[in-house]
Amino acid sequence: MGALAAAAGKILVAEELAEDVAVIEEAAVLFANANDGAAQAVLDEAVEGAGRGSEQLWRMLFDLLRVTGDKAAFDSRSVRYAQLFEKSPPVWDQAEPAQAGSAPREAAPAVNLSGNLSGNARSQFEQLVRIGAKLGKLRVDLSRLRGIDDAGASLFSETLQSLRQGKVKVAILGAEHALRLIEPMLKVGEPEGRPFWLCALAMLQQIGDEARFEDMAVNFAVTFEESPSSWEPQQDAVSLTDSSSLPLRHEDVPAPVRKGFVMEGVVGGAQPEVLRALSAYASEHQQIEIDASQLKRLEFVSAGALFNQLAQLQSQGKQTMIRAPNEMVAALMRVMGIDQVARIEARKF
Repeated sequence: MGALAAAAGKILVAEELAEDVAVIEEAAVLFANANDGAAQAVLDEAVEGAGRGSEQLWRMLFDLLRVTGDKAAFDSRSVRYAQLFEKSPPVWDQAEPAQAGSAPREAAPAVNLSGNLSGNARSQFEQLVRIGAKLGKLRVDLSRLRGIDDAGASLFSETLQSLRQGKVKVAILGAEHALRLIEPMLKVGEPEGRPFWLCALAMLQQIGDEARFEDMAVNFAVTFEESPSSWEPQQDAVSLTDSSSLPLRHEDVPAPVRKGFVMEGVVGGAQPEVLRALSAYASEHQQIEIDASQLKRLEFVSAGALFNQLAQLQSQGKQTMIRAPNEMVAALMRVMGIDQVARIEARKF
C-alpha cells in the first residue's frame, strides 16, 4: 500500500511537462480499457505542434498504432516524427492487433470490473479514485462481476462516496446486475450484512433511482434502527457512450521459458490463473524476470492485481524485472505503481 501511495503522480521522464503526465495517464487508462480510439485521439492532440520534449508521447502513439494494426496512420505520423526529431522514425513491426475499440473523445474513460469483488481490490480502487480526481469523470462497468463479498461491498461504497466528494462524475454500467448479486444478503429485520445494504444504497444513489433508494432507506432504518445517509441531488450525467463493451480475451497462460515468465496477448480481469502461474514461477526463483515483449494489453484491474503480487514478492526479498513492455502497457504500469515494486526495462525504440 505504501509503495502504491508513493507512486501517485510519478510518471516522470526527462524534460517531461506536467501536462504530458496527465496525457500519459489518461491515454494509458483508456487503452487499458480497450478505448483505443479515444486513447489515440488524446495522444494525437498532445503531439500536434508539440516540441522535442514530447518523445514519450510519440513512442506511446506508435506502439498504440502497432497494437491496433493501423499501418496507414503509423506511416503518416512517421513523416512528422522524422521532421520534428531529425532522425529516423521507428519501424513498423507487424504487431498482431489486440481487440480494438473506438470511442468519441467526449466519452468518459471506463474501468471494467470482473470476477469476485473483495477487499483485495483496495489498491485498484485507490487508483480509480486518483484517476477519477484527475480526469473528472469515470465509467465503471460492473456487468462482468461474478460475486461481491462484504469487504468488497464496503470498498465499493466507500469508493463511490470518495468520488462524489471529489465531484467526479461517475456513470455505472451493469448496476442492476450488481444489485442482483447483493439482494440475497438484504434481509429486512435481520441486522446483518450492513456493508451490502450500504453498497446497494450507494449504487442506487449513483444511478439516480430515488424511489428505490427511499424504499431501501426505510427498510435499512427498520433493520438497523438508524437512518442511512439522505438522498443527494443527482450530479450532471456522464456520457455513457460505451466503446469498451467487447470483452477482453483471456489468453492461455504460457509455460515459463528460458527468458523467464511470459505474459502475452491481452491480460484482462483479475485472471487468477496468471497470478497463480507467476507465483509458482516465483517460488523457484529469487530473481524474477517477466518477458512482456508480446503483451499487447494489460487491463486496469489486472494491473492492480499484478501490483499486489509483485509487492508481496518484494516483501519476500525478491527482485522482479519486467522486460520490453510496449509503451502503452509500461505507462499503465507506472500509473498503477508497478515501477515501485519491479524494475521496468523499456524496449528499444
